[in-house]
Amino acid sequence: MRLNWGDGIFIFLMGFIALAIVFIVFSFRQNNDLVTSDYYEKGADFTHQMEITGRSAVFNDSIRILNHNNNLVARFSKSINQMTDSMHLYFYRPSDKRLDYQFWGILRSDSLIISKEHLAIGRYQVKFQWSHDHNSYLIEKDFFIE
Repeated sequence: MRLNWGDGIFIFLMGFIALAIVFIVFSFRQNNDLVTSDYYEKGADFTHQMEITGRSAVFNDSIRILNHNNNLVARFSKSINQMTDSMHLYFYRPSDKRLDYQFWGILRSDSLIISKEHLAIGRYQVKFQWSHDHNSYLIEKDFFIE
C-alpha cells in the first residue's frame, strides 16, 4: 500500500501530538518545589537578612564541621560558645527538601555531635543561627557528607 501526501501529513501531526502529550506528562511528574515554602516572605525581609549576615561575617571562621566515623562534629570557638543563648542548626539539602535536618537547643560545650543516620550522603548547606542580647547571627557553610 502506498501513502499519499495527505496520509503523510496526518501521520506527522499525530506523531507530533503524541510527543507533545508525552512531554507534558513527563514535565508534570517532575519535582518543582520552591527553595523554601515561605519564599516570598523571605524575599520581602531581605534587608533584615543582610544586616544579620553582615553582623555575623566576623564569626565565619569560628565554626568548623568535620566528618568523624558515623558522626558529624561541629566545633565552635570560645567566642561563639560564650555568646550563644539559643541556637538553631539547619542542614539544608538543595536537591531534596525531604532530606533537610534541623536541630534546636542550647550550646553547652565547644562541640556538638550529630549522628549521620539523620542525614543522607551528599551536599548540604549548613546554617548555624544563634541569638545573643536580642541580636540574631547566621553563618552558612557548604558541606559534603561522605
